[in-house]
Amino acid sequence: MNSSVFIQVVLVILAGILAARIGRRLGMPEVIPLMLAGYLLGSDMFNLLRPAELGIGLDALALIVVPVVLFYDGIKTDPKTLVGNWKTILSINTVAVLITVTGIALFCFFFLKLSLVSSFLLGAILSSTDPAAIIPMLRKLNIRKKTSSILEAETAFNDATAIALFIIALDVATGGQFSIQFLTKEFIFLIVVSVLVGVIIGLLANGVMERFKVEHELVLASIVVLICAFLVSEYLQASGIIASVVAALFFGSYLRSKKVDSMQRTYTLDAWEDLNFVATALVFLVLGAKMQAQTLLPYLWVGTVIALAFLLLIRPVTILLSMFFDKSFRMKEKLFISWVGSPRGTMSAALSTILLGKAAQGIFNSAEADAIFSITMIVIAITVVITGLTARRAAKKLLGAVEDSEEDKYRALKTELKAMYIANIKLHEDKKMGLISNSLFEEIELKHHEIMTKIEKEIVKIVKKHPEFEDRERAQKAKELLAIQADAVEEAYDRREISEKSYLELLDKYNQLLSRISELEGETP
Repeated sequence: MNSSVFIQVVLVILAGILAARIGRRLGMPEVIPLMLAGYLLGSDMFNLLRPAELGIGLDALALIVVPVVLFYDGIKTDPKTLVGNWKTILSINTVAVLITVTGIALFCFFFLKLSLVSSFLLGAILSSTDPAAIIPMLRKLNIRKKTSSILEAETAFNDATAIALFIIALDVATGGQFSIQFLTKEFIFLIVVSVLVGVIIGLLANGVMERFKVEHELVLASIVVLICAFLVSEYLQASGIIASVVAALFFGSYLRSKKVDSMQRTYTLDAWEDLNFVATALVFLVLGAKMQAQTLLPYLWVGTVIALAFLLLIRPVTILLSMFFDKSFRMKEKLFISWVGSPRGTMSAALSTILLGKAAQGIFNSAEADAIFSITMIVIAITVVITGLTARRAAKKLLGAVEDSEEDKYRALKTELKAMYIANIKLHEDKKMGLISNSLFEEIELKHHEIMTKIEKEIVKIVKKHPEFEDRERAQKAKELLAIQADAVEEAYDRREISEKSYLELLDKYNQLLSRISELEGETP
């Protein structure tokens, strides 16, 4: 490796770690300190970070970074948690993206007088939500799981639609065919073929890993899955990025299965978290280094107007329309989803770099590329800062949620205690198999027992003040047991062990019990 390239890579990693730590200390999403660090190290200030010396173009950089970020989102997402809301999730990740792109494009074209092609490109770039900004906020807020799952699903999947629209708009901008019929066919082709490739690669990968009982080297296996999905889809002239996300869902399912040891699962997820951090840091540090005050300032008011129009008009209309038929969410919950899901970030930044790369190659207008890049950076900064500072207040005002509540503490302690029990079982198994000595076993078990006793005492203190926490947990456990009983009755009926009359009577009995439990919980049966 060339010494200058090595220095630049080390600088990116060190600056990324420092900026991210500062962001966490200040309680803000890491993209802001990363951009600021990049700007300070860039040509406008100290001129230490020089992206050109990395030996890779901006568009090529984006094509490397984007699949990594989205693959990480994919393996983290458990499809089982999305089944109950699949219609809303599908609508938000298709209809909502189309409305967002159209809304931003029309606003920019009619009110800000940008060209039609640039307006649609900007709309596609800004239609992608940012998991790096949204997920950390959700973890701090004690809100309904159903609400947070919608936002998590949006951050994981809406990039696919945004990228497909961006590819089509860029093709038109660089001289491709323009007609509604052609663009519709192109969009459907991109989505369908990319998804099919992702499904096939994902299923094949899972089959191979199950056949050969792959439990180790999962990080390497996941990288192979990513590369295969990307290259096959690109070879078929579809989107390698979309195929990578779909393949990641299947790999994530295998990773969460009982076939994979919990330590290997944790190691693999930690490795991908590190890769995701390096990719995110690389994007924002390089973009920060590319920013120049003289380039940004002329677009400051335009970017601010677009950001405010998006936050206050386009995003709310988009969410309300795409969730119009879902009556399981209250209006305040929809407004919360609209507000907290507003930050733009990694994907928007990466897509804007592709335009800069195309401009450098002479196949896209340089002035328009600079304008779109500058506006994107301004919109990212404004949306991330505003939502980051107001998310807690929005949750409290709209949902009545509070940060770090007693119930949240109770759940955390119960989870920690459960984890300790599981670890203790593993410790006893290792002892039986002779994997650890008696003295080491006794030492670890004693320490575990002390920690578990301390946790149990803290739980008892909270329950004394809030007995309803334990009541809700008891009700939930009763529901789970009733569901198991219902499954057993189903099996008995299928085997003709009981009559249809007895079967229906038992199911009716269980449904009545479930209704009674739901009433006690204050829910609608």
